Amino acid sequence: MYLKYLNDGDRSVCNEYLAVILSCIIYYICGVHTGWTSPSLAKLQSDEYPFEISNEEASYMAILGPIGDIVGEISYTFFADKIGRKNTLLLAGVPMMCSWVLIYTSQISPIMIYVARFLGGICMGTAISVSPMYTAEISRPEIRGKLGVISVFSFMSGVITINLIGKFLTIHQSALIFLSVVIMFFLTFSSMPKSPYYLLMKGRKEEAERSLRFFRRSSDVTKEALSLSADVERQLSESGSYKDLFTFRANRKALTLMILGRIFQQLTGSTALTMYGQHLLQGSSQIIEPQFAITIISIGQAVCVILCGSISDRFGRVPLLIYTTGVCSVSLLVMGIYFSLRDFTDLNPSVITPILVYGVYFLVYQTGIGSLLNVLLGEMFSASVKPKAIAVANITYSLTVLFSTKFYQISFDYLHISVFFYSCAICTFVGTVYFKCCFPETKGKELEQIQMELGHKGRRKSKKVTKEGV
Repeated sequence: MYLKYLNDGDRSVCNEYLAVILSCIIYYICGVHTGWTSPSLAKLQSDEYPFEISNEEASYMAILGPIGDIVGEISYTFFADKIGRKNTLLLAGVPMMCSWVLIYTSQISPIMIYVARFLGGICMGTAISVSPMYTAEISRPEIRGKLGVISVFSFMSGVITINLIGKFLTIHQSALIFLSVVIMFFLTFSSMPKSPYYLLMKGRKEEAERSLRFFRRSSDVTKEALSLSADVERQLSESGSYKDLFTFRANRKALTLMILGRIFQQLTGSTALTMYGQHLLQGSSQIIEPQFAITIISIGQAVCVILCGSISDRFGRVPLLIYTTGVCSVSLLVMGIYFSLRDFTDLNPSVITPILVYGVYFLVYQTGIGSLLNVLLGEMFSASVKPKAIAVANITYSLTVLFSTKFYQISFDYLHISVFFYSCAICTFVGTVYFKCCFPETKGKELEQIQMELGHKGRRKSKKVTKEGV
Protein backbone atom coordinates (compact mmCIF):
# COMPACT_ATOMS: atom_id res chain seq x y z
CA MET A 1 0.00 0.00 0.00
CA TYR A 2 1.63 3.23 -1.12
CA LEU A 3 2.03 6.14 1.29
CA LYS A 4 -0.33 8.94 0.30
CA TYR A 5 -0.55 12.61 1.03
CA LEU A 6 -3.71 14.63 1.46
CA ASN A 7 -5.05 16.44 -1.64
CA ASP A 8 -3.98 13.62 -3.93
CA GLY A 9 -4.57 14.75 -7.50
CA ASP A 10 -2.99 18.20 -7.24
CA ARG A 11 -0.17 17.22 -9.67
CA SER A 12 2.46 18.49 -7.22
CA VAL A 13 5.95 17.05 -6.90
CA CYS A 14 5.60 16.06 -3.22
CA ASN A 15 5.55 12.30 -3.78
CA GLU A 16 8.61 12.41 -6.02
CA TYR A 17 10.52 14.24 -3.31
CA LEU A 18 9.21 11.84 -0.66
CA ALA A 19 10.34 8.73 -2.54
CA VAL A 20 13.78 10.15 -3.34
CA ILE A 21 14.36 11.37 0.23
CA LEU A 22 13.44 7.96 1.69
CA SER A 23 15.59 6.14 -0.87
CA CYS A 24 18.52 8.38 0.10
CA ILE A 25 18.52 7.29 3.73
CA ILE A 26 20.86 4.56 2.52
CA TYR A 27 23.00 7.25 0.87
CA TYR A 28 23.14 9.01 4.24
CA ILE A 29 24.54 5.84 5.80
CA CYS A 30 27.07 5.60 2.97
CA GLY A 31 28.21 9.11 3.89
CA VAL A 32 28.68 7.93 7.47
CA HIS A 33 30.60 4.92 6.15
CA THR A 34 32.93 7.13 4.08
CA GLY A 35 33.45 9.76 6.79
CA TRP A 36 33.84 7.14 9.54
CA THR A 37 37.60 6.89 9.08
CA SER A 38 38.17 10.60 9.78
CA PRO A 39 37.30 10.54 13.51
CA SER A 40 37.66 6.79 14.05
CA LEU A 41 41.18 6.05 12.80
CA ALA A 42 42.60 8.39 15.46
CA LYS A 43 40.69 6.46 18.13
CA LEU A 44 41.81 3.13 16.73
CA GLN A 45 45.42 4.30 16.91
CA SER A 46 45.06 5.55 20.50
CA ASP A 47 44.93 3.84 23.89
CA GLU A 48 41.14 3.73 23.56
CA TYR A 49 41.46 0.66 21.31
CA PRO A 50 42.95 -2.55 22.77
CA PHE A 51 44.98 -3.40 19.63
CA GLU A 52 47.87 -1.47 18.08
CA ILE A 53 47.04 -0.17 14.58
CA SER A 54 49.87 1.17 12.38
CA ASN A 55 49.51 3.83 9.65
CA GLU A 56 49.78 1.09 7.03
CA GLU A 57 47.03 -0.97 8.67
CA ALA A 58 44.85 2.13 9.03
CA SER A 59 45.26 2.84 5.31
CA TYR A 60 43.90 -0.62 4.51
CA MET A 61 40.87 0.08 6.67
CA ALA A 62 40.33 3.16 4.50
CA ILE A 63 40.74 1.43 1.13
CA LEU A 64 38.76 -1.74 1.93
CA GLY A 65 35.63 0.37 1.48
CA PRO A 66 36.39 1.14 -2.19
CA ILE A 67 37.26 -2.53 -2.77
CA GLY A 68 33.83 -3.45 -1.43
CA ASP A 69 32.36 -0.78 -3.71
CA ILE A 70 33.58 -2.73 -6.72
CA VAL A 71 31.85 -5.91 -5.53
CA GLY A 72 28.61 -3.98 -5.00
CA GLU A 73 28.83 -2.33 -8.40
CA ILE A 74 29.31 -5.67 -10.15
CA SER A 75 26.57 -7.53 -8.27
CA TYR A 76 23.95 -4.79 -8.63
CA THR A 77 23.90 -5.16 -12.43
CA PHE A 78 22.24 -8.53 -11.92
CA PHE A 79 19.76 -7.42 -9.26
CA ALA A 80 18.69 -4.03 -10.69
CA ASP A 81 16.97 -5.60 -13.70
CA LYS A 82 15.90 -8.80 -11.95
CA ILE A 83 14.25 -7.49 -8.79
CA GLY A 84 14.04 -3.79 -9.60
CA ARG A 85 15.77 -0.59 -8.55
CA LYS A 86 13.78 -0.22 -5.32
CA ASN A 87 14.33 -3.78 -4.12
CA THR A 88 18.03 -3.61 -4.99
CA LEU A 89 18.41 -0.53 -2.79
CA LEU A 90 16.65 -2.38 0.03
CA LEU A 91 18.94 -5.37 -0.50
CA ALA A 92 21.96 -3.05 -0.28
CA GLY A 93 21.00 -2.27 3.30
CA VAL A 94 21.75 -5.84 4.42
CA PRO A 95 25.60 -5.69 4.17
CA MET A 96 25.53 -2.22 5.74
CA MET A 97 23.53 -3.55 8.68
CA CYS A 98 26.09 -6.34 9.10
CA SER A 99 28.88 -3.77 8.90
CA TRP A 100 27.62 -1.83 11.93
CA VAL A 101 27.13 -5.04 13.90
CA LEU A 102 30.77 -5.98 13.22
CA ILE A 103 32.04 -2.53 14.18
CA TYR A 104 30.10 -2.82 17.43
CA THR A 105 31.88 -6.10 18.20
CA SER A 106 35.31 -4.93 16.96
CA GLN A 107 36.84 -5.05 20.46
CA ILE A 108 37.21 -8.78 19.83
CA SER A 109 39.59 -8.33 16.90
CA PRO A 110 40.56 -5.62 14.37
CA ILE A 111 39.65 -8.13 11.66
CA MET A 112 36.03 -7.22 12.43
CA ILE A 113 36.70 -3.69 11.21
CA TYR A 114 38.35 -4.88 7.99
CA VAL A 115 35.32 -7.04 7.20
CA ALA A 116 32.92 -4.26 8.24
CA ARG A 117 34.59 -1.73 5.93
CA PHE A 118 34.40 -4.20 3.04
CA LEU A 119 30.69 -4.93 3.65
CA GLY A 120 29.92 -1.23 3.96
CA GLY A 121 31.65 -0.75 0.63
CA ILE A 122 29.37 -3.34 -1.00
CA CYS A 123 26.37 -1.29 0.14
CA MET A 124 27.89 1.94 -1.10
CA GLY A 125 28.82 0.47 -4.48
CA THR A 126 25.24 -0.66 -4.94
CA ALA A 127 23.70 2.59 -3.67
CA ILE A 128 25.77 4.94 -5.83
CA SER A 129 24.82 2.85 -8.87
CA VAL A 130 21.10 2.28 -8.26
CA SER A 131 20.04 5.52 -6.58
CA PRO A 132 20.67 7.71 -9.67
CA MET A 133 18.67 5.24 -11.77
CA TYR A 134 15.70 5.23 -9.42
CA THR A 135 15.70 9.03 -9.10
CA ALA A 136 15.99 9.69 -12.85
CA GLU A 137 13.27 7.17 -13.71
CA ILE A 138 10.62 8.50 -11.31
CA SER A 139 11.19 12.25 -11.75
CA ARG A 140 9.95 14.86 -14.21
CA PRO A 141 12.66 16.50 -16.38
CA GLU A 142 12.12 19.96 -14.88
CA ILE A 143 13.04 18.82 -11.34
CA ARG A 144 15.41 15.97 -12.12
CA GLY A 145 18.46 18.08 -11.26
CA LYS A 146 17.03 19.07 -7.87
CA LEU A 147 16.06 15.49 -7.04
CA GLY A 148 19.35 14.12 -8.33
CA VAL A 149 21.43 16.07 -5.81
CA ILE A 150 19.38 14.90 -2.81
CA SER A 151 21.55 11.78 -2.74
CA VAL A 152 24.69 13.89 -2.46
CA PHE A 153 23.05 16.07 0.21
CA SER A 154 22.20 12.90 2.14
CA PHE A 155 25.75 11.65 1.72
CA MET A 156 27.17 14.92 3.04
CA SER A 157 24.74 14.84 5.97
CA GLY A 158 26.18 11.45 6.87
CA VAL A 159 29.73 12.82 6.75
CA ILE A 160 28.67 15.73 8.96
CA THR A 161 26.98 13.46 11.49
CA ILE A 162 29.89 11.08 11.96
CA ASN A 163 32.42 13.91 12.26
CA LEU A 164 30.23 15.67 14.81
CA ILE A 165 29.31 12.74 17.06
CA GLY A 166 32.50 10.79 16.42
CA LYS A 167 34.33 13.07 18.84
CA PHE A 168 31.88 12.53 21.71
CA LEU A 169 30.72 8.93 21.30
CA THR A 170 32.70 5.72 21.28
CA ILE A 171 32.98 3.64 18.13
CA HIS A 172 30.53 1.14 19.62
CA GLN A 173 27.92 3.72 20.61
CA SER A 174 27.92 5.29 17.16
CA ALA A 175 27.62 1.83 15.57
CA LEU A 176 24.36 1.23 17.46
CA ILE A 177 22.96 4.59 16.34
CA PHE A 178 23.65 3.99 12.66
CA LEU A 179 22.42 0.42 12.84
CA SER A 180 19.05 1.85 13.91
CA VAL A 181 19.10 4.23 10.92
CA VAL A 182 19.52 1.30 8.53
CA ILE A 183 16.51 -0.39 10.15
CA MET A 184 14.52 2.84 9.69
CA PHE A 185 15.45 2.79 5.99
CA PHE A 186 13.97 -0.70 5.62
CA LEU A 187 10.76 0.30 7.39
CA THR A 188 10.10 3.48 5.39
CA PHE A 189 11.41 3.02 1.86
CA SER A 190 9.79 -0.41 1.49
CA SER A 191 6.39 1.34 1.16
CA MET A 192 7.44 3.33 -1.94
CA PRO A 193 6.50 2.32 -5.52
CA LYS A 194 8.89 0.75 -7.96
CA SER A 195 10.24 2.73 -10.90
CA PRO A 196 7.69 2.97 -13.74
CA TYR A 197 10.56 2.39 -16.20
CA TYR A 198 11.41 -0.92 -14.54
CA LEU A 199 7.75 -1.99 -14.45
CA LEU A 200 7.36 -1.22 -18.17
CA MET A 201 10.55 -3.18 -18.88
CA LYS A 202 8.83 -6.17 -17.26
CA GLY A 203 5.58 -5.60 -19.17
CA ARG A 204 3.64 -4.68 -16.02
CA LYS A 205 1.77 -1.75 -17.55
CA GLU A 206 -1.00 -1.50 -14.97
CA GLU A 207 1.52 -1.36 -12.12
CA ALA A 208 3.53 1.23 -14.07
CA GLU A 209 0.45 3.42 -14.40
CA ARG A 210 -0.26 3.09 -10.67
CA SER A 211 3.33 4.08 -9.98
CA LEU A 212 3.02 7.11 -12.26
CA ARG A 213 -0.27 8.14 -10.64
CA PHE A 214 1.49 8.13 -7.27
CA PHE A 215 4.52 10.09 -8.42
CA ARG A 216 2.57 12.60 -10.54
CA ARG A 217 -0.28 12.86 -8.01
CA SER A 218 -2.73 12.65 -10.87
CA SER A 219 -5.16 10.07 -12.20
CA ASP A 220 -4.55 11.19 -15.80
CA VAL A 221 -1.21 9.63 -16.70
CA THR A 222 -2.25 7.72 -19.81
CA LYS A 223 -0.36 9.98 -22.21
CA GLU A 224 2.87 9.86 -20.20
CA ALA A 225 2.54 6.10 -19.72
CA LEU A 226 2.20 5.58 -23.49
CA SER A 227 5.20 7.83 -24.14
CA LEU A 228 7.34 6.02 -21.56
CA SER A 229 6.20 2.67 -22.93
CA ALA A 230 7.35 3.65 -26.43
CA ASP A 231 10.68 4.92 -25.08
CA VAL A 232 11.29 1.75 -23.11
CA GLU A 233 10.28 -0.44 -26.06
CA ARG A 234 12.79 1.32 -28.31
CA GLN A 235 15.54 1.11 -25.71
CA LEU A 236 14.82 -2.56 -25.06
CA SER A 237 15.17 -3.27 -28.79
CA GLU A 238 18.84 -3.42 -27.84
CA SER A 239 19.72 -6.73 -26.27
CA GLY A 240 21.06 -5.01 -23.16
CA SER A 241 24.37 -6.88 -23.21
CA TYR A 242 27.78 -5.46 -22.44
CA LYS A 243 28.42 -5.63 -26.18
CA ASP A 244 25.68 -3.03 -26.70
CA LEU A 245 27.69 -0.56 -24.64
CA PHE A 246 30.19 -0.46 -27.49
CA THR A 247 28.04 -1.34 -30.50
CA PHE A 248 25.56 1.55 -30.28
CA ARG A 249 26.93 5.07 -30.73
CA ALA A 250 24.80 6.64 -27.97
CA ASN A 251 25.81 4.00 -25.42
CA ARG A 252 29.46 4.10 -26.44
CA LYS A 253 29.63 7.88 -26.22
CA ALA A 254 27.77 8.03 -22.89
CA LEU A 255 30.01 5.33 -21.39
CA THR A 256 33.20 7.09 -22.47
CA LEU A 257 31.96 10.41 -21.11
CA MET A 258 30.98 8.99 -17.74
CA ILE A 259 34.11 6.83 -17.28
CA LEU A 260 36.36 9.81 -17.85
CA GLY A 261 34.05 12.02 -15.80
CA ARG A 262 34.24 9.63 -12.85
CA ILE A 263 38.04 9.40 -13.15
CA PHE A 264 38.47 13.16 -13.12
CA GLN A 265 35.99 13.45 -10.25
CA GLN A 266 38.16 11.27 -8.03
CA LEU A 267 41.51 12.56 -9.27
CA THR A 268 40.52 15.77 -7.51
CA GLY A 269 41.39 13.74 -4.39
CA SER A 270 38.01 14.38 -2.81
CA THR A 271 37.45 11.00 -1.16
CA ALA A 272 41.01 10.81 0.16
CA LEU A 273 40.65 14.31 1.62
CA THR A 274 37.35 13.29 3.21
CA MET A 275 38.75 10.10 4.73
CA TYR A 276 41.93 11.79 6.00
CA GLY A 277 40.38 15.18 6.77
CA GLN A 278 41.25 15.31 10.47
CA HIS A 279 44.70 13.90 9.75
CA LEU A 280 45.34 16.63 7.17
CA LEU A 281 44.17 19.51 9.36
CA GLN A 282 45.77 18.43 12.63
CA GLY A 283 48.46 21.11 12.27
CA SER A 284 45.77 23.78 12.65
CA SER A 285 44.44 22.40 15.94
CA GLN A 286 45.68 25.42 17.93
CA ILE A 287 43.15 27.56 16.04
CA ILE A 288 40.22 25.16 15.75
CA GLU A 289 39.77 21.45 16.44
CA PRO A 290 39.90 19.52 13.11
CA GLN A 291 36.61 17.75 13.97
CA PHE A 292 34.77 21.05 14.29
CA ALA A 293 36.43 22.55 11.22
CA ILE A 294 35.40 19.57 9.10
CA THR A 295 31.87 19.63 10.53
CA ILE A 296 31.45 23.31 9.65
CA ILE A 297 32.85 22.75 6.16
CA SER A 298 30.60 19.70 5.68
CA ILE A 299 27.52 21.73 6.64
CA GLY A 300 28.56 24.28 4.03
CA GLN A 301 28.93 21.46 1.49
CA ALA A 302 25.39 20.26 2.22
CA VAL A 303 24.08 23.77 1.51
CA CYS A 304 26.08 23.89 -1.74
CA VAL A 305 24.58 20.57 -2.82
CA ILE A 306 21.09 22.06 -2.51
CA LEU A 307 22.18 25.12 -4.49
CA CYS A 308 23.72 22.85 -7.13
CA GLY A 309 20.34 21.29 -7.95
CA SER A 310 18.69 24.67 -8.56
CA ILE A 311 21.67 26.21 -10.36
CA SER A 312 22.16 23.23 -12.68
CA ASP A 313 18.47 23.17 -13.62
CA ARG A 314 18.66 26.88 -14.42
CA PHE A 315 22.09 27.39 -16.00
CA GLY A 316 23.02 23.88 -17.10
CA ARG A 317 25.26 21.02 -16.01
CA VAL A 318 28.31 21.76 -18.20
CA PRO A 319 29.00 25.39 -17.08
CA LEU A 320 28.96 24.24 -13.44
CA LEU A 321 31.33 21.35 -14.17
CA ILE A 322 33.80 23.72 -15.87
CA TYR A 323 33.66 26.36 -13.14
CA THR A 324 33.99 23.97 -10.20
CA THR A 325 36.83 21.86 -11.57
CA GLY A 326 38.73 25.03 -12.45
CA VAL A 327 38.44 26.45 -8.93
CA CYS A 328 39.24 23.06 -7.36
CA SER A 329 42.41 22.86 -9.45
CA VAL A 330 43.57 26.25 -8.14
CA SER A 331 42.69 25.27 -4.54
CA LEU A 332 44.73 22.07 -4.77
CA LEU A 333 47.67 24.00 -6.20
CA VAL A 334 47.52 26.51 -3.32
CA MET A 335 47.44 23.64 -0.81
CA GLY A 336 50.53 22.08 -2.40
CA ILE A 337 52.36 25.42 -2.32
CA TYR A 338 51.46 25.87 1.36
CA PHE A 339 52.98 22.54 2.42
CA SER A 340 56.06 23.15 0.25
CA LEU A 341 56.65 26.55 1.84
CA ARG A 342 56.01 25.17 5.32
CA ASP A 343 58.44 22.25 5.05
CA PHE A 344 61.13 23.39 2.58
CA THR A 345 61.61 27.10 3.28
CA ASP A 346 62.14 29.41 6.22
CA LEU A 347 58.77 31.02 5.59
CA ASN A 348 55.99 30.40 8.08
CA PRO A 349 52.68 30.44 6.20
CA SER A 350 49.63 30.86 8.40
CA VAL A 351 48.39 27.59 9.90
CA ILE A 352 44.83 28.63 9.11
CA THR A 353 45.55 28.38 5.37
CA PRO A 354 44.82 24.62 5.09
CA ILE A 355 41.42 25.06 6.76
CA LEU A 356 40.45 27.97 4.51
CA VAL A 357 41.61 26.31 1.30
CA TYR A 358 40.13 22.95 2.34
CA GLY A 359 36.82 24.73 2.93
CA VAL A 360 36.84 26.58 -0.40
CA TYR A 361 37.80 23.40 -2.22
CA PHE A 362 34.95 21.30 -0.83
CA LEU A 363 32.30 24.02 -1.07
CA VAL A 364 33.07 24.52 -4.75
CA TYR A 365 33.46 20.78 -5.35
CA GLN A 366 29.97 20.02 -4.04
CA THR A 367 28.44 22.90 -6.02
CA GLY A 368 29.40 21.14 -9.23
CA ILE A 369 31.44 18.05 -10.04
CA GLY A 370 30.85 16.35 -6.69
CA SER A 371 27.07 16.41 -7.13
CA LEU A 372 26.33 16.62 -10.85
CA LEU A 373 27.89 13.37 -12.00
CA ASN A 374 25.36 11.46 -9.89
CA VAL A 375 22.60 13.27 -11.78
CA LEU A 376 24.23 12.58 -15.14
CA LEU A 377 24.63 8.87 -14.40
CA GLY A 378 20.86 8.52 -14.29
CA GLU A 379 20.30 10.62 -17.41
CA MET A 380 22.72 9.41 -20.06
CA PHE A 381 22.06 5.70 -20.58
CA SER A 382 19.17 3.81 -22.18
CA ALA A 383 17.07 1.54 -19.98
CA SER A 384 18.41 -1.67 -21.53
CA VAL A 385 22.06 -1.05 -20.68
CA LYS A 386 21.79 1.41 -17.79
CA PRO A 387 22.69 -1.07 -15.00
CA LYS A 388 25.72 -2.39 -16.85
CA ALA A 389 26.87 1.06 -17.97
CA ILE A 390 26.61 2.59 -14.51
CA ALA A 391 28.42 -0.44 -13.08
CA VAL A 392 31.36 0.05 -15.45
CA ALA A 393 31.50 3.80 -14.73
CA ASN A 394 31.32 3.28 -10.98
CA ILE A 395 33.85 0.46 -10.92
CA THR A 396 36.20 2.92 -12.58
CA TYR A 397 35.22 5.43 -9.89
CA SER A 398 35.99 2.97 -7.08
CA LEU A 399 39.34 1.94 -8.55
CA THR A 400 40.28 5.62 -8.79
CA VAL A 401 39.15 6.16 -5.18
CA LEU A 402 41.33 3.23 -4.12
CA PHE A 403 44.29 4.66 -6.01
CA SER A 404 43.89 8.25 -4.77
CA THR A 405 43.33 7.20 -1.14
CA LYS A 406 46.41 4.98 -1.09
CA PHE A 407 48.39 7.64 -2.95
CA TYR A 408 47.63 10.10 -0.13
CA GLN A 409 49.10 7.72 2.45
CA ILE A 410 52.15 6.96 0.27
CA SER A 411 52.73 10.68 -0.36
CA PHE A 412 52.48 11.49 3.34
CA ASP A 413 54.66 8.62 4.60
CA TYR A 414 57.25 8.21 1.83
CA LEU A 415 57.26 11.27 -0.49
CA HIS A 416 55.78 14.56 0.67
CA ILE A 417 52.16 15.59 1.11
CA SER A 418 52.62 18.36 -1.47
CA VAL A 419 53.19 15.68 -4.15
CA PHE A 420 49.59 14.54 -3.64
CA PHE A 421 48.21 18.07 -4.05
CA TYR A 422 50.31 19.00 -7.09
CA SER A 423 49.34 15.75 -8.83
CA CYS A 424 45.63 16.27 -8.11
CA ALA A 425 45.82 19.91 -9.25
CA ILE A 426 47.23 18.91 -12.63
CA CYS A 427 44.66 16.12 -13.12
CA THR A 428 41.79 18.43 -12.14
CA PHE A 429 42.92 21.09 -14.61
CA VAL A 430 42.93 18.47 -17.38
CA GLY A 431 39.40 17.57 -16.25
CA THR A 432 38.33 21.20 -16.67
CA VAL A 433 39.45 21.14 -20.30
CA TYR A 434 37.72 17.81 -20.81
CA PHE A 435 34.35 18.99 -19.49
CA LYS A 436 34.54 22.17 -21.58
CA CYS A 437 35.37 20.43 -24.84
CA CYS A 438 33.58 17.09 -24.65
CA PHE A 439 30.59 17.01 -22.31
CA PRO A 440 26.97 17.32 -23.55
CA GLU A 441 24.28 19.43 -21.90
CA THR A 442 21.31 17.45 -20.50
CA LYS A 443 19.42 20.17 -18.61
CA GLY A 444 15.63 19.96 -18.99
CA LYS A 445 15.68 17.14 -21.55
CA GLU A 446 13.65 13.93 -21.58
CA LEU A 447 15.73 10.79 -21.09
CA GLU A 448 14.81 9.64 -24.60
CA GLN A 449 15.87 12.97 -26.12
CA ILE A 450 19.26 12.70 -24.43
CA GLN A 451 19.70 9.24 -25.91
CA MET A 452 18.85 10.42 -29.41
CA GLU A 453 21.23 13.38 -29.20
CA LEU A 454 24.06 11.19 -27.95
CA GLY A 455 23.53 8.98 -30.99
CA HIS A 456 23.67 11.96 -33.34
CA LYS A 457 26.97 12.48 -35.12
CA GLY A 458 26.79 16.26 -35.09
CA ARG A 459 28.21 18.73 -32.65
CA ARG A 460 27.22 18.85 -28.98
CA LYS A 461 25.07 21.95 -29.35
CA SER A 462 23.20 20.73 -32.39
CA LYS A 463 19.44 20.94 -31.98
CA LYS A 464 18.75 18.31 -34.57
CA VAL A 465 17.64 14.98 -33.15
CA THR A 466 18.11 11.93 -35.33
CA LYS A 467 17.79 8.23 -34.92
CA GLU A 468 20.63 6.63 -33.02
CA GLY A 469 23.31 5.23 -35.23
CA VAL A 470 25.75 2.43 -34.83
